[in-house]
Amino acid sequence: MAIDLLELEREALDYAREAVELDKKGLRSLAIIRYQKAVDALTKLVQLYPDSPINRVYLKKIREYRDRIQFLRGMLAGDARDGLKAEVVGEERAKSISVEDIGYESELFKGYKSTIRWDDVVDLENVKKVLRQTIVYPTLRPDLFPLGWPRGILLYGPPGCGKTTIAAAVSNEIDGFFCPVDAASLMSKWLGESEKNIARLFRMLRNKASQGKPVILFLDEADSLLGIRREEVGGEIRARNQFLKEMDGLVDKSDLKIPLYVIAATNKPWNLDWAFIRRFQKRVYVPMPNYYVRVQLFKFFLKNVEKEDINYEKLAKMTEGYTSSDIRDICQTAIIEVVTELFESGKALDPESQPRKLVNDDLIAAIKRTRPSVTSDQIRIYNGWADKFRSS
Repeated sequence: MAIDLLELEREALDYAREAVELDKKGLRSLAIIRYQKAVDALTKLVQLYPDSPINRVYLKKIREYRDRIQFLRGMLAGDARDGLKAEVVGEERAKSISVEDIGYESELFKGYKSTIRWDDVVDLENVKKVLRQTIVYPTLRPDLFPLGWPRGILLYGPPGCGKTTIAAAVSNEIDGFFCPVDAASLMSKWLGESEKNIARLFRMLRNKASQGKPVILFLDEADSLLGIRREEVGGEIRARNQFLKEMDGLVDKSDLKIPLYVIAATNKPWNLDWAFIRRFQKRVYVPMPNYYVRVQLFKFFLKNVEKEDINYEKLAKMTEGYTSSDIRDICQTAIIEVVTELFESGKALDPESQPRKLVNDDLIAAIKRTRPSVTSDQIRIYNGWADKFRSS
C-alpha cells in the first residue's frame, strides 16, 4: 500500500507540474486536462487513505486546482464566443457552421492561436525539419506537392522532452489554429456519443480549414484513445474506428488541399494499435536531450535570471539521463531556494531588496535533490521501438 501511496503522490505531482507549465504557456485546454488528472489522483489518495494526516493538504490542492479549472474554462468560453462572433461575419461563412456545431464548439473545440515559436524549443532540429516538410512547406506552397503530403504525424518518446511544445510551435509558424484534445474530452458513457463527438470535431475542423485557416488537431496521450487493450467495450472500439475513418478522410481527393493536420503524441507508442500507426505516415522520435542540448537548456532556462560563475558544461555532465522538463525543474528549484533565503532574512518585504545572484553550487545542490524521471531501461525500449517504426 505504501508503494501505491508513493506512486499516486508522484503521479499527482507530475500532473500538477505539467498543468502549471502549460498554464504559463497559455495552453489552456491542455492545462485543464492536466489539472483534472491531478485532481483525480489526489481524490483517489484521499479515498484510499482516509486517515492520512496530510489529507488536509490534498483537499486544499484539490480545491485550488478545481478553482483554476473553472477559471480557465471561463477564459476558453470567452475565447469561443469571440471566435464565433468573428466566424459568422458574412452570409456565406455563416452557412458553413451548423447550429449543432456552434453548441458543440463551445464545449469541445478550444482552438486558439498559440504564442509558442520555434525559438522556444531548444534543439530538436530533426523534429523541426520533419514538421517543416510535412506542415509548413505544404501550407505555404501546396502547388509544389503534386502527390500530396502526410496529414498525420506521430510524436513519440519519453515524457517531458517537448512533444506538446513543438506541436504548439508549428501551429504558430503557419499562423493556424491549435486544437488540443485528449481521450477524456472525446469519450462518453452514453451509447454512440463518443463516435459522434469525434465526427463533429473533425467536421468543425474541416469547416475552419476550408476557409483558408490552417488547423492542427493535437491528440495528447494518443494511446489512451487508440491503444491496444485486452478488454474493450463496444464504445471504445467504435470510437477508435471512427477516428481512423476520419483520418482516412484527410487524404480523400476532395480534401487534399484543405490545410488540416493531425499531430498525435504518446509516451507509450508500443501500446498503439497497428492500424493507427499505419495512418500516421510520419512517426518522429522526440529523444532525450544529449550533452550539447543540455548545455543549451540550462542557458535557455536561466537567460532571465541574475547569475554568476555558472559552469554550464559541468551541469550538463551531471544531468546525463535527465529530460528537458527535469532540467527546468532543477533550475526552478535552485531559484526558489535563493528567493527563500531572501524571505528568511526578513528583507523580502522591502521593495528595493533583491535575492543574491544564482551561482553554480545552487544548481548542483538542486541536481542532487532531483532524480531523473526516465530510467535507462525505458530509454532502451524507446530506442528499440524507434528502430522498428520510425519514418524520419
